Order: sequence, then structure tokens, then C-alpha cells
Amino acid sequence: MINLGSRTIGKLVSIRNGQIIAEISSDLGEYVNTLDGINFVGEVGSYVTIHDFDRDVVAEIIGINEELKNGYQEYEKPNSVKQVTLGLLGEIRDDIFTFGVTRLPRLFMEINLISTQELDTILSVNNAEPPIEANSNETYINALSIGKSTIFDNYQVKINLNNFFGYHFAVFGNTGAGKSNTIANIIQKIFSKTNRSASGAHIIMLDSNGEYDKAFNKIPVINPEIGYRNIKVGNSANSPEVFQIPVWALSVDDWAILLNASEKTQIPVIRRAIQIVKAFNSDNNEIINKLKNHIIASTIIGIAADSDSSPSSSDKMKSLITRYCTDELNPKTIIALKKPATIAQNDTRDNLTLIQAVSTYYGQLVVVDELVQFCQKYICKDNLFTSINQIHDVVFDFSDFIEAMKFAILYEGSVSSQRVQEYTAPMMSRLQSLNESAMGAIFGKTKFSTTEDFVDHLVKENQLVNIDVSSIDDSTGEVLIRVLSKMILDFQKMRKQQTQPELIYPINLIIEEAHRYVAENKLQTELGFDIFERVAKEGRKFRFLLGISSQRPSELSRTVVSQCSNFIVHRVQNPDDLNYISKMVPYINKGIIERLTYLKTGSALVFGTAINIPTLTEFAPANPKTDSDSAEISKSWFHLKNKND
Repeated sequence: MINLGSRTIGKLVSIRNGQIIAEISSDLGEYVNTLDGINFVGEVGSYVTIHDFDRDVVAEIIGINEELKNGYQEYEKPNSVKQVTLGLLGEIRDDIFTFGVTRLPRLFMEINLISTQELDTILSVNNAEPPIEANSNETYINALSIGKSTIFDNYQVKINLNNFFGYHFAVFGNTGAGKSNTIANIIQKIFSKTNRSASGAHIIMLDSNGEYDKAFNKIPVINPEIGYRNIKVGNSANSPEVFQIPVWALSVDDWAILLNASEKTQIPVIRRAIQIVKAFNSDNNEIINKLKNHIIASTIIGIAADSDSSPSSSDKMKSLITRYCTDELNPKTIIALKKPATIAQNDTRDNLTLIQAVSTYYGQLVVVDELVQFCQKYICKDNLFTSINQIHDVVFDFSDFIEAMKFAILYEGSVSSQRVQEYTAPMMSRLQSLNESAMGAIFGKTKFSTTEDFVDHLVKENQLVNIDVSSIDDSTGEVLIRVLSKMILDFQKMRKQQTQPELIYPINLIIEEAHRYVAENKLQTELGFDIFERVAKEGRKFRFLLGISSQRPSELSRTVVSQCSNFIVHRVQNPDDLNYISKMVPYINKGIIERLTYLKTGSALVFGTAINIPTLTEFAPANPKTDSDSAEISKSWFHLKNKND
């Protein structure tokens, strides 16, 4: 046990009704020198220890006031004493800190300034960089230094790396409070270690404002063992590669966001289109073939019974059986007629091909009844669509989906309302516009045939991937992030089934400006779940961890925030956000909430499972900095005018 004599600053003078008061020794000044540096005496937010024979009680100074001696006036410093109010946190026994105390300390026990070693014990960050093996010069990081304490002089605040990056975390703070700097600083420190580098890390950064590449692109220069990849989405002119999300990985919800689809009339058509495009692009089997025939036959029957003119109906059916066909139903399929049909002058036939049966003669469909009866043979009463929902990784391109949407509209019109085409016309216009726009180029067939291939290529070869989505709109960005998250979760689940759990490498996804994408009630999902909430609930056991950064925590999904185990909170002043944090975030009390309103830029309160007690931390500037500096208005406004301007 460290000799605490030089650290003694006072004694307990009152213990009543759960309130503990200590009196500071009158012969002490504002600060004292210790082996750990200069420590201010009686600073609110600092910690003291109370030494007992079998333990050290740890307490926080939560208040301070002046107590007058009898007969003297207020503020007469030589004739008054300083008293501090203590809040008990826990106790240290055998170099192990536990929250709560087994018994209250006794009156007149001495209080002592806390030491660096005791802080390490309390924060559970002893043995910060142990050797890989005994007698080895190579080390790994067990506790990462993230900044210095604003309370304890020269004390480096550390977080338990396993407990921080092995769980979901959140970074909150007003714009300009230092969130981006904090994230960049932590990542730079992880990858700056060259003696046994973090080559097993796989961190994906969703960069909403295009500010992180400046901070990350020097990492491979400093540490050649680290691979870094910067992807600029939606702006191929400024990017060495074109990044695409597999269009075949988009779900009903994703298309609904992209197309601003209404729930009652348009989302069912999207669902049907996905089923159709999967059916006609997947490998054939008996059930799939029956489903294809059922879809084609149902649609032909519906069109034939439609009130459209015969030429219009004929054009729809011709397009349908030319684009979508099976061995049983295709343009060359023979339909045997019950009685001969005249299809032209002096041309009477006993049978017709399907393409002839849907053609008009003298402006009319001449074998409508025969056509409907023939197609009725392929109508199935069983719900075959459930089988197609179980098929994954069916590869198709954007144009395939557009055609499937047209088919789905015809099909839905044949089995439900004839006005489906009217209801879905705006959505089809949006789909065509998306396909022709630069945003549509983000979603393509890609060179990958499975989710596993796509995710493995994205993350396996590099330890750090920065995906810059600043050039695309929020709805497209949300779909990209949602699809990427779903693909990674499916990838991790599949790997857990196929290999030993310890061989699954962890993937950390950090989402900047998360309130844009991980919002509360952003979309009532067709599938009954939100992918971010699912990742928050299930991701940890599949080694897929979220990090969210936001200036508006009150707009975030409550479920996602509630699953975060660690928090770095910079200055927050919005009353709604403060109220939200106080209700949603564990380990936080009224005193901590009050501190958040006056934190200086670059400082934050760090708390959670990675650090035992809330700790005010000052983060050094990232080196290089992120591209997020505030505008220098004075220099911009009052610069020297160029003669050529």
C-alpha cells in the first residue's frame, strides 16, 4: 500500500442521514505537490480515499463550502474552514475496486488525495500493455490511453479496449464540441502502435461529411502493417474506384425509403417485384417453376379480363411472355383450340402459339376464352411465394428490377385492384429517375455473387475503411448504410455457423451523424424490425459492433442507445438532448448532466463498462486533424483583395 501520509488533506467531521462532510486542514493551500504531480485541494469532481485497516473507501467531492469559526465574519479566510461534501463510490480491497461500501467510514478518519495507482485500480486499467507471451518484447494494448484527466494533473485516462470496442458505444456533443476529433484521435492511437500492430482490427467508418480521410490517410505511412481504404460514394470523378452496393441485397424497406413508397398501395407491389425478380433469376426447381407459371398465367388472365382496348392488352401480354417465360409458357407454346379460329382472311387454325393467341386480328383478341382456360391449368391455390422468400443472394441488376416492378404491377392488378397502375405510377417515375441518376449508379449488379464475397472483399484486406457518403442525399445514404449493416450482420451470422467462433474476426461499424440514419421511428418497417435495432440487440454475439456519433441524441433510436455500453459525451446544451441523456443513458446522475453544459471544446465525460467511473477527459487534437475546422470568418471577410478579382 502506498504511503498516504503526504496525501492527507483533512478528516471526517460529520456523518448523518447519508451525508458525509470532511474538513480540510487549515494549514494547506489551494494545491499540494505529490509524487504524481500537482493536485488541487478540495476540487469538485476529484476523488479522495479514506484508509481503513482492511480497505480504502473511495469518495467523490461533490460540494464545497466555507464554515465560519465562532465570532468571525463571512469571507474572513484566516478565520474560517473549508468543508467538502463527499459521495461514496466504492472501496478497494486487495487491489480490486468494487462499487458500493460494506460499511460507512468512521468520524475523524483522514481523507487523502487519490494516487495514480489507485486511479488505475478504480478504472480497471492496470497492466495497460502486457507482453504477448512471457519474456516477449511484443505487446498488445489492454487499456488504451485516450486523453488526460481534467481533474487529476498529468493522469492519462485509459479505457479497457475489450470493453469499449467489444460493445456498442456512442459519442454525443454539440456541433463543434470535438466529436470527430475524439473518434479520429482514438483510431489514430490504435493504429499507431508498430510493435505488434492491430492487424486483426476491421473498422468501417461511415463518413457523413467527408472529413475523416484527411485524418486517416497517413496511417499506412506511419504504420505500413495497416491497410487503409477510402471510398468516396457517388462521386466517381474524385475516387479511384467506383463503389456499388449490390442491388440484389436491397430489401422491401430499402426500396420503400428510396422510392418514398406508401404503405398500403405501393409497398405490396415492391414486395411482389422482389419475389418476381428472384424467381426469374434463380436456379430452377419444381416449386420455383410452378411459381413462375402461376405468376405468368395469373397476369395473362388479369390482362385478358381488363377493360383496356384489345391492342393495349395484347401489347402488355406480348411484352410479358417475351421478357418472362418458362418451358411451359413461352411465345412458342402451343394452345390446342376446341374449335378452329380464323386469324386472318383464308387462315383458319386448330391451334395457335401463345404469342399468336395474345395477338390481335382486325383489332380484337379472337381466342380470349381459350387463352384464359389454357392459363387456368397453371394457377396454383397453394401460396408458393413463401418459398421464394427463403432464397437469398439471387443476383440481378437494376434493369431486371425495373422490369420486375412492371410485371408486379400487372400481376397485382390481375389479382386485386385494376387501379394498381394508377396508384403506382408516381413510384415508377421515381424508380426510372433513380435509375437514370448518379445516385442510381450506387446500386448495381457488382462482380460479387454472394453477400459473403462482398463483405469479405470490403473488410478483410484492410484494417480501416472510410466510406465517404457526403456526396449523396440522406435517403440514399440511409439505404446504403442499412443494406451494408444487414449484409455484415448476415455475413457474421453465416461465419459463426460455418467456423469456430474464435475465428470470426470482429467488425466495428462507426456511423457519423447517426441521427440522420439511426433515428427513432424513422420507418415502420415492412419486415417488422429495424436493422440498426437488430444489430444493437444481436450484433455483439456475432462480433459486429456499432459506434454512433450524433449532435442530436434525442432523435436517435431509443433501442440502439439503450444497448450502448460506453459513452463519450462532449458539451451538450439543448434541453431536449440533456433530458434524453438523463433518461436513456446508464451511469449518469444530475451532477453529471450539469457538467455537460459547460465542457470546453475537446473535453468530454467518458463513462461505461470500459471505464469504471465517469471521468472528465481532455482529448488532444488528432494528428493529422479531421477536415472539420470551423470557418475563420475574420480572415475570410477581411482578407487582402486580389487585384485580379
